[in-house]
Amino acid sequence: ATLPVPLLIVQHMPANFTPAFAQRLDQQCAITVRHAEDGDSLQPGTALLAPGGKQMTVERRGQQNVVRIQDGDPGLNYKPSADIMFSSVAKLYGGKVLSVILTGMGADGREGARLLKQGGSTVWAQNKESSVIYGMPGAVAKANLTDEILDLASIGPGLTQVFH
Repeated sequence: ATLPVPLLIVQHMPANFTPAFAQRLDQQCAITVRHAEDGDSLQPGTALLAPGGKQMTVERRGQQNVVRIQDGDPGLNYKPSADIMFSSVAKLYGGKVLSVILTGMGADGREGARLLKQGGSTVWAQNKESSVIYGMPGAVAKANLTDEILDLASIGPGLTQVFH
């Protein structure tokens, strides 16, 4: 199954783990998954995983949309941060985004999800029952920013339904 849109992944993980994680996802998934590098273009059917210890944003460069990989603010708790990625995606794509917030600690993703919703985008969150840690999806749900709250096993089929 190929995906007719690009996919961006932010996982709170140290820098020494993300290359192997991207490789493992690539082996396990029907779509291509790559460890993102600065300047990579966003391609349908390709997922780009943010490198640990860095911030991933998106911008328009000429005729294409690309990721920027930067050190970012040293004072931030999360590197990479879903909020930072979501806010740049909201600026670039407006209401044409489907974001999914999965299990994770803290409230990273909530403010970015708010910006996406304000722009007319769709926000899904993983439900409490299937989350290891309900912090991130719970923060988004508690702020009433979700269009759907789904069991982990329903998210993949849900995405397939939306994009095919």
